[in-house]
Amino acid sequence: MNEENEKNKNRLLPDDVIIELYWNRNERAIEETDRKYQKYLYTIAYNILRDTMDCEECLNDTYLGTWNAIPPTRPSVFQAFLSKIMRNTAVGRYKKNASLKRIPSEMTVSLDEFGKCLPDAPSAEEDYFTSQISRIISDYLRSLPERSAFIFICRYYCSDRIADIADMLHVSERTVFRELTDIRSRLQEILVKEEYIRG
Repeated sequence: MNEENEKNKNRLLPDDVIIELYWNRNERAIEETDRKYQKYLYTIAYNILRDTMDCEECLNDTYLGTWNAIPPTRPSVFQAFLSKIMRNTAVGRYKKNASLKRIPSEMTVSLDEFGKCLPDAPSAEEDYFTSQISRIISDYLRSLPERSAFIFICRYYCSDRIADIADMLHVSERTVFRELTDIRSRLQEILVKEEYIRG
């Protein structure tokens, strides 16, 4: 009987049950979110910040942000919902640290790498320009094969190291590097065609 209780205690709740806990303002929601997604969320923060104390604070801020967002929001993909809150939180902390001249992270490397294939926004039209580029990137991402989209998101959304992506996919770092180069190259071709950059 004790063994059965222990199994139940260690079982992770389905996302829809966790969301229902938030919806009912049950504080167990945060505990269950932490049990299920702490490692995943911490990795996103660490790839951006490279600082354990900052990551712990971002975790707490992410749980608070989730608590404040549900309700009224009822996420359809809970993990993606959490990752967006964590990434925004960690990027905000990163910008604050950068203004204090703290050490750059893997995010600096991945953004620098990705930024080379993107055009500069004209200052007078920055908001419109940004929304158009975002649309093009979103459409492009949806058109990619599943593996390429996964690599793109890991590298440029979660700021994962190339070595870590290679480990996740059980391929060589050279393979991931080559695919990233190809992904950026095809995106550049689209931007040239749309006349955002010169060919």
